[in-house]
Amino acid sequence: MNLEAIKKEPSRVRYCRLAYSILAFVLLICIIVQVYLAGVALFGNSELWKYHRSFVPMFGYITLILFILGIIGKLNRKMIWGSLGLFVLISFQYITALHIASALHPVLSLALFWGSLVLVRGSYPFLMKRK
Repeated sequence: MNLEAIKKEPSRVRYCRLAYSILAFVLLICIIVQVYLAGVALFGNSELWKYHRSFVPMFGYITLILFILGIIGKLNRKMIWGSLGLFVLISFQYITALHIASALHPVLSLALFWGSLVLVRGSYPFLMKRK
């Protein structure tokens, strides 16, 4: 996109793209913290599992906000549906934490990390200042 095309975009589109980029980065950081909490609880103090369990509801719905921002910000399909896909993966995380498919729980966390990293990398240009 050139400078003229960016200036012609409605401000709501620019703000939604900026918010998408920031929230995608926040989601990535939250997933890293969540995995760290699981590691500390597993290999260190098992009392810390309560933090691992209680942290997800604090950031799980960021993916739905990203989905809405992606639609309003007129992002590409990969960004829009990718954020909804991460919501589905987070929902599966709850299922795998409680049932027989618990071996998939750490595997899905890798998919969540990878998916959120893809969203961050895809939204990075929205953070760059354009001259």
